Order: sequence, then C-alpha cells, then structure tokens
Amino acid sequence: MKKYIAVAVLIVGVVSCKESLPPIDFSEPVKVLIDSAYTVENMDSIKVSKRGILIEDLTGVRCVNCPDAAAAAANIKLNDEDRQVVILGLYTLAPPAFSTPFPNYQDLRTDAAQNIGSNIYAFSNLLPGGGVNRTPLSEGEPLNVSYPQWQSLANRFADDSAIVNIDVSRTFVNDSTVELIGNFEFREDANAEPFVAIFLLEDDIAHPQYYSGGTNYDYIHKHVVRKAYTAYNGISLFGTETGLAIKGGGLKKGWELNIPSYVDAAKASIVVVVSYNDGENKEVIQCTEVKLK
Repeated sequence: MKKYIAVAVLIVGVVSCKESLPPIDFSEPVKVLIDSAYTVENMDSIKVSKRGILIEDLTGVRCVNCPDAAAAAANIKLNDEDRQVVILGLYTLAPPAFSTPFPNYQDLRTDAAQNIGSNIYAFSNLLPGGGVNRTPLSEGEPLNVSYPQWQSLANRFADDSAIVNIDVSRTFVNDSTVELIGNFEFREDANAEPFVAIFLLEDDIAHPQYYSGGTNYDYIHKHVVRKAYTAYNGISLFGTETGLAIKGGGLKKGWELNIPSYVDAAKASIVVVVSYNDGENKEVIQCTEVKLK
C-alpha cells in the first residue's frame, strides 16, 4: 500500500432498483491556471484547523423519506458552528421511481451523484443513503449508512485536527467564469495519495418533493450538487503518486470554472474536497465551501 449499522433502520415505502452498470464518468480535468508546489519552512506557520465534515446525502424528489435525511444533515450543520460542515445534496439518476423530476421543473440529477452513490457508497439505488467523511461505522462495514446515524459519525470527528489546511478564494472573470485559487498545506503526512474534487452547489431551488404527508409543492431544495468540475472521486492533488503530501508540503493551485446559465450564482457555492482514493480507503481528510457571491 502506498504511504500515504449498529442499529438497523426500516425505511417504510422504499424499494430498490439496480442498474446493470453505473453511468460512465466522462469528466475531464478542469482547466488549471496555477500549479505550484512548495515546502513550508516554518511548520509553526501552518495553522491548526479543525477537520471538516462532509455529509453526502443521496436523495431524490420522489423519495418519501428523503426530506427527513435532508433535515438530519441540516441539523448537524446547524448545531456545529465550530467546524466546517459541508453538505452535498446528491440527486441520483436511479431508481426512476424516486428520482424522475416533476414535469416543468428543473432536473436536479447528475451523473456525478449517481457515480458517488454507485461507486463510493455502493448504495444499489436505495434512497435515501449516504454517509459522513466516507468513513464506516466500524471497520469492514459499508460506507453507506442510514441517515439517523450521520450524527454519530459526525461526532467522531469532534476533536480531530485536519492534516491538511485548505484556503480557497474566488474571483469572477465575467458573469459565467470564476477563477478559483486554493492553497493546500500539510501539517502531517498523508496516509495515501490525496485527491481533490470540486463541486458546484446551489441553494433554494423550488421543486416539488414527496414526503410522508403526500407531495409538498412548495419544497425548497438546498445544497444541490449541480456540477462536478473534476471526476466524481477527484483528481490527483499533486499530479504524482504522493508528491509533496507530507508534513510541510504545500501546493498552490488555480482552476478556471464555468458557471452554467441554469445556476443562480447568487445562491451558489464551490465545494473543495480532499480525500483518499486508495482501494477501500476513500476517507475525506478535509473539505471547504466558498460562496460565489
């Protein structure tokens, strides 16, 4: 290897639907503007940051229990002001019974969401699903856990310091183009090759939603992943097997991002996730979110 659910929950009314193969990820690396590695001479200058919490909420607009999962994720974010809590609302392509958009409304589904569900969480198209920081409840157990357990998983990271700090800024070039600059500095050695993934989120999207009482035509969807600028599981952060992902290693990287016309930039944000992608180890080691406006 390179260097670097205790409680079962019965989800009423949920059925599963399997696809023969997950969607193929045709993502291409986003345009890189800056790629400059360096060594931090004074380790004391690297601030100690708390480890971020990434909640990945696999969901669908026709899933009766999905609003409860969304509320569970929102409560974790609301009740933890000390850490960066990032929620990815991942609207999957399958099963159609849970995911098909309502007529005359935007389609919130993405290939990236389906790929994360299928290839990272192995969710077999059962909604809702997801997890926290891509870590299991216990060693050897699936990453995909029921939403009532997300809080317990999040609590595990309460005292964790991040091994890598992320400092991100953005500048609009024009109405549809943003330059994103990120600084990554490692306080400790990485356990495996680090990958970086970049997502575009949009809040406050009106779209009907099934729930236990029927259909809520006034439902507002938040944290909706609208686009992945990288492959769904990221691209190599340093561009080499492990590069400078060691204590004192730093990297300044910049990307040019296109904001689709169907996204309201005033309600959008960019999420940057650093994780491993080494065999069974998909652990998220840091994440951050920056509002576009």
